[in-house]
Amino acid sequence: MFAKLKKYNFSFVNNQKIKFMKKIIATFLSLALLTMIAGPSLTVAVSPNVNTGLTRGSGGGDIPVIKAKWEMKGPCLNGADYIACPSVGEGNDDEVSAGAQFDAPGVWGANMNYTVCAIATDPDGVADLAGVYADIYYPEGKAIHDRTPSTDVHRDTARGTQDIGVEGCGEFIEENTLHQLTKAEGYHLFCEEIRDNNYNLPVFSEYYDYDEICAPDGELMKEEAYVYCSDKDLIWEDPAGDYKVNVFAQDNASNNSVTLTNYFEYMPFTGFEKDFSSVSYGQVMLNTHKKISGDLTFGNGIPSIRNVGNTRLWMKVAQDDMGLGQSSGIWNVQYDGRVGNNESDWTNYDPFGYKGTTPGSYTQLEDIVDLSELEEMDFSILVKKWPDVNTSYIGTMWLSATSAPFRNCVD
Repeated sequence: MFAKLKKYNFSFVNNQKIKFMKKIIATFLSLALLTMIAGPSLTVAVSPNVNTGLTRGSGGGDIPVIKAKWEMKGPCLNGADYIACPSVGEGNDDEVSAGAQFDAPGVWGANMNYTVCAIATDPDGVADLAGVYADIYYPEGKAIHDRTPSTDVHRDTARGTQDIGVEGCGEFIEENTLHQLTKAEGYHLFCEEIRDNNYNLPVFSEYYDYDEICAPDGELMKEEAYVYCSDKDLIWEDPAGDYKVNVFAQDNASNNSVTLTNYFEYMPFTGFEKDFSSVSYGQVMLNTHKKISGDLTFGNGIPSIRNVGNTRLWMKVAQDDMGLGQSSGIWNVQYDGRVGNNESDWTNYDPFGYKGTTPGSYTQLEDIVDLSELEEMDFSILVKKWPDVNTSYIGTMWLSATSAPFRNCVD
């Protein structure tokens, strides 16, 4: 029994040693493997800690920044949602000159749609931006309406009467809230469409340009700045000229950014519509003025015209001789015309040439047709000699227009 016991104890001791040796070997292997995997980082990590810190906001903070701004053809949004200007394309205007230039619609009652945009950031984080705003102003030095009826009884400058007006004249139109685009929408619009296709459209604040704003590590890409836009419009009768746009941002502490200003041009368009296709003088007696009066109802065929442009205008007229010819180098027929019903506005004119020819010159008529104004046109004829025994004569009248000065602003 003793022999069996000794044998048993000996076997137990040997097993314990073997287990101990296995643990030592396993430990060394684990350390070696750890050193192979993590060795380089362990050897270079002198200070693995990163310091952090902040400064408590005291209600002030740094002011927001407007980096760039521009206007482009619109509409580009559906409410507050950007829809990439589907009818006009992104980042476009109507001329190649620096800044934005927009054509007038030239249609009674129509609008010219455009979109105001800006890129804004805030050193305290874009979450601190309370809003981005655009203030729009009429062109300087261009009045829109009569000051009082008595100042414009005779409302033309061609004959020396001073036209005085009110409204317009650089006055404030309205303030608008711009809507934030997504990162992808803003970057595509500014850094791809505008930079690549309409490079001189925006105006930049000092220290900023395309390279800074569109950099791969720039604030647009890092979502530390965003593009903001809003749709606007001018109507067909708003005066041609340079409209001022001020853009600024405001943060949650009511700090305003420095205002960034530029101008866009509503390009001049002089145009009119008429509602008549013929003027019949009816029965005309020799050496007797026969007058044909228009009216102020547009569309009934009785002569009237209306201004569909964004400038004031003078009407111009030309007529051939209707086949009445000349005697001793003097025309046998004389015409008169006017716009409106002021007696002093009648203007007489001779035929420009014989029937069958086209006019080389026109006669300018009084009065000035104001923005969106509807006016009657009156005509008269005086036959001084019948050239033959014909009982009827037919000719052609041409109408045109030229721009007239805007009303003068007063303090």
